[in-house]
Amino acid sequence: MLKIHRFILTKTQKKSSFIPLNWNNLFFVMSMIWMAFTACKENDITQVKALFDETQAQIEKADSATFTYKEGAYIRAVVTGKTIHRYVNAQNKIVFPDGLLVKFYQELNLISVLKANYAENDDAKQMIIVSGDVYMENHKHEILQTPSLTWNMQTKKVYTDQAIKIKTPDHIISGIGFNADEDFSNYTIHRVTGIVSVSNSNDFK
Repeated sequence: MLKIHRFILTKTQKKSSFIPLNWNNLFFVMSMIWMAFTACKENDITQVKALFDETQAQIEKADSATFTYKEGAYIRAVVTGKTIHRYVNAQNKIVFPDGLLVKFYQELNLISVLKANYAENDDAKQMIIVSGDVYMENHKHEILQTPSLTWNMQTKKVYTDQAIKIKTPDHIISGIGFNADEDFSNYTIHRVTGIVSVSNSNDFK
């Protein structure tokens, strides 16, 4: 059974407050908006925004976070992010607005890494969708680059229907669509669009 251990390290953490929106509150808010628009001839939008408290958005924020995924006695993956936003009323939706780094392990050995500029985690579906300069590298010195990628933690698969580029020690392979084991050890390209022979001496990081 997959166990998820979360360790959230925060320098500044802000928990939102929430006021239930019933018909009386709705009437009051709409009245205040109408007053703001009628009182300002130029309809200054900043005055309207001032009516709302952004802390009521039901978002918990932390400036650093680490998620550890374990299977049995061993760590399977470690996810870290510079910033984390948790949407309390959205089935524990978690967003990494400043990107994330995932390190995959086999027993105690690091076997692959995944990096992206942005990510959304859905706890209910056990899925993380990453996007923006997605980079994945395995212990065989193979590098994947793609605009977006989905990691399904239940099936232990990563996949995309976007354009991909895989750089191996000998070739650069371009294609459309991709699926692989979550550690990028075995993979399939749905449609290969090009293969170029290269020499690559980059070390695995």
